[in-house]
Parts: sequence; C-alpha cells; structure tokens
Amino acid sequence: MNNDERPLMCAENLREGMKLGPIFYIVMPEQVEAFARATGNANPLYTSPSDRIAPPTMRLQDYALLIAEHFRGYSVGIHARQRSEFYEPMSVGQAVRTDGHISRTYRKRGKFYFELEYESRDAVSGQLLTRQAMTAVLLHEGARE
Repeated sequence: MNNDERPLMCAENLREGMKLGPIFYIVMPEQVEAFARATGNANPLYTSPSDRIAPPTMRLQDYALLIAEHFRGYSVGIHARQRSEFYEPMSVGQAVRTDGHISRTYRKRGKFYFELEYESRDAVSGQLLTRQAMTAVLLHEGARE
C-alpha cells in the first residue's frame, strides 16, 4: 500500500502558475568539496578551509528537489534548456531557501514540455542568490509510480 499523498508527475497535474517549494538546505562543506573534486576544480575559493563559497553551478539541480518534494513518479527526460542568473555566492554553512513555480506548459511535436522558474535566497536575510529557469520534456507521462 502506498501512503504517498503527492500527486503523480504527469501533464494533467502540471499547471501554469503552480507553486513548488519552499525547500530549505544548508550549504555543506562536504558537498562543496565533492562537487569541486568531481568537476576537477581546485580553485581555493572552493577548497580553502575558511571562507569557502560554493561553485555557482553546484545548485543547478535544485529544480529536481522542488519537483520531488511536490510530485511522485518523477520522470523528466530531456533537459531542453537552462538559464541561470547569479547574484551572490552561496557560502559554506549558509541556510538557503528555494522557491519555484511552473511558468509555462505546452505540447510540441507530440511531447509535453514544462518550464520551471526558481530562485534561491538566503533563508535568514532573504538576499537573492540565484534565479534560474529550466525547460524539460516530461517522459513516460504518469507511467512510473
């Protein structure tokens, strides 16, 4: 028996204007170190023991957390487009709040697309850190639970 109350990730459940989030997290030093290692980036901004910041692209996947928090059966296929605006760096130990919304849904060549806009702010001060938008194709509509 499945007690998961989240709606299924399918075209019928994605609506323009739908709010996703907020999600909260702390930028952890282990995440920064692992990301820097994985990308081969030895920049001291990311590796020094003090005053470390997160690489700007480290949190590009926050859209997946927003979606997983709201929907079950998540099966986004092709990531068609990503736009990012960086305002302030994320620091190790910083509390972050990310909110998003579905800004557009449409069908094209028989496929269902959606656009998700989201922004991350300092969870304490509200200072804008990043603003992002992504376009994705939903695969296997409603087929995975």
